[in-house]
This record gives sequence, C-alpha cells and structure tokens, in this order.
Amino acid sequence: MSRTTTLANESFTGVEPRLCAGIYSFPQAAAIVGRRGRATPQQLRRWLTAIVVRSGESDPVEIETVSFLDLVSLETVSRLRDQGASLQKVRKVLEALRVAEPNLARPLAHRSFFTDGISVWAELLEGTEELVGRHPRQLAFREAVRVFADEIRFVDDTATAWDISPWVDIDPSVCFGSPVVRGTRIPVKTIVTNLAEAPVREVADWYELSVAQVRGVAEFAA
Repeated sequence: MSRTTTLANESFTGVEPRLCAGIYSFPQAAAIVGRRGRATPQQLRRWLTAIVVRSGESDPVEIETVSFLDLVSLETVSRLRDQGASLQKVRKVLEALRVAEPNLARPLAHRSFFTDGISVWAELLEGTEELVGRHPRQLAFREAVRVFADEIRFVDDTATAWDISPWVDIDPSVCFGSPVVRGTRIPVKTIVTNLAEAPVREVADWYELSVAQVRGVAEFAA
C-alpha cells in the first residue's frame, strides 16, 4: 500500500495537509523553483522523492502535493544542483544531517543547515563522500547556501516565509502560500492578470501600490 506525503513537518503521515503549511501542485512548485528554467514538475517530483524517502523504507511513497517546507528544500536542491552537486550527493548529505538532527523532517528548510550544516558536511560525511570540505567547489556551495539563507525568514529555526524577490513574498499563512506583492495580501497572479488589460500606472492605482512595485512584480512573473 502506498502512502501519501504532504506535510513537511510530519514524515509519512496520512493526515490532510494544513492550509497554513502551504499547498502547491508540482506545476505550481515548478513555476517558483523553476522560474529561471531550472526545474520541471517531473524533476521536482523526482527530487522530492529522493529527499523525502529515508533509508530503510520499504513501502513506496506517493507524493501528491508540495508543502512550503518542501518548496524551500527543493529550492535548496536546485541551487546546489546549479553548482554541480549530483542528486546522489545531496541525498548523502541529507542522510548525514538526519543522523545529526534526527528530529528534523526537512533539514534543508531548517536554520541549522544554513548556518552550521554547510560547514560540517565534510565531517558528517567523513569516509563516504565529501560535498563540501576540501573540495575545490567549496566556496561556490557556501555562497549558494548563504545567498538563499538571506532570503528566508525563520521562526523557531524553521523556515516560515521566503522573500523571493524585492517585490514578492511567499508566506504559507498568506493566501495559502501563493506569491504575493511583498508586504500585502495581493496575489502576484492578480497583478499579472490586470496588467494584460491595463497599463502599469492604472493597475498601481487600483491596488494602492507604487509603479515600482507593479513593475517589480511584472519582472518577477516574467
């Protein structure tokens, strides 16, 4: 019997996902993580299966939706992949982090990964395979993680929101986690839809936004 994984806070549970945890289809997640052409829904499904399944699990895991913490984890994988890390190496890092932090269901969405984790991978993976350490790409990996850490807001050391651009936020407690105009509850898709019918200044007036905000949102969506 297959099990459905939907919540990033809980590992392999049969409960329904909470709206406040953010719920994304794989196409929706790909539009965010793959916004620079880096990922397709099929790739994200493969990545998420690889980073969710723990060693020793025998039953297949059917993943239907992506939570906010999954989204952050997938973005982390995407950025590491951009720097040349194989999915196999990322998964080895995850296994080592789970040994060090056994209570974290999504260590790639936890502050410890962005701070301590990046510097101890080599020690955790001693005798297996290094991703970071004496590897010549060490600085590139560190920079990829550091830059992403600057975009994430943490509460109790867990990612709770993502400042994905200077003009756009993703917060699972706002509009079910849909990208919104930063500091508001106005969905990005609403602005984009209206820009198809009206000029920037008019749309800005409708929603009491600045022209710069509307243009920034349009650039993000593009």
